[in-house]
Amino acid sequence: MSLPPRAFYSLTEISDRWGCVAADLAGWAATDHLTLVTSIASVICGKQPVAGIVVVTAADMMRMFRRHGPSDDECRVFRIRPQGSTEWQYITEPADGLLIKITDLMLLAGEVQKFEDERDLQRRPFVSPGSAPRYDWEGMNIMLFRRINDQGVPATQAELIAEVQDWFAQTSPTGDIPEESTTRKKIAPIWRALRERE
Repeated sequence: MSLPPRAFYSLTEISDRWGCVAADLAGWAATDHLTLVTSIASVICGKQPVAGIVVVTAADMMRMFRRHGPSDDECRVFRIRPQGSTEWQYITEPADGLLIKITDLMLLAGEVQKFEDERDLQRRPFVSPGSAPRYDWEGMNIMLFRRINDQGVPATQAELIAEVQDWFAQTSPTGDIPEESTTRKKIAPIWRALRERE
C-alpha cells in the first residue's frame, strides 16, 4: 500500500524547489495565488474556540518578509480563518493575538501542485544530502515526454539518443554531457516500452 499524498510544504522547501525567496511566496499569498496555513492550539474568536489547521493572511505578516533590511522571525496576528470557511475570525483570547513564527507557516500541497501545473513549473530534481546528481535525468524525462507527445516517436533508437545528447549539450550549465553509452542505458527501457505499444 502506498503512502497518501503529501499534505503540506514548508516555505523553505518551496523556496528551494522554485528558486525564489520567502518574500516572493508571501507576495503570492497576499495576492491570493497561494494560501498560508499554520497549526494552532485553541484560541477564542468571540465566544467560539478555534484550533487546528487555520489560514493566516500574509498581509498581516509582511514584517517577516521584508526585501530590504532584516525581517522579523515572528509576529502576532489577530485574525484567522478555519479551513473550509470564507470568513475571517478575530481573536479575542488571548487579547494580544497569536504569536506566529516564520517556521510555523506552511503551504497546502494541493495548492503547490496546482500553482506549478498552471505555470508549467519544472520541479527541481531532489538531491539527497551529500550527493549532487551529475546530469539532469529528470529534466531529460520531461523533455522526452514533450517531444513524444508533440512529434511522436522517432524512427530509430539512435535518433532518440542523439536528440537526448543534443538536449544535454544545450541545457548543461557546465557543458558537461553524459557519455553516449550512459544515455543509451537510460533510453533503452524507454525505447522498448514505446515499441511494445506499436
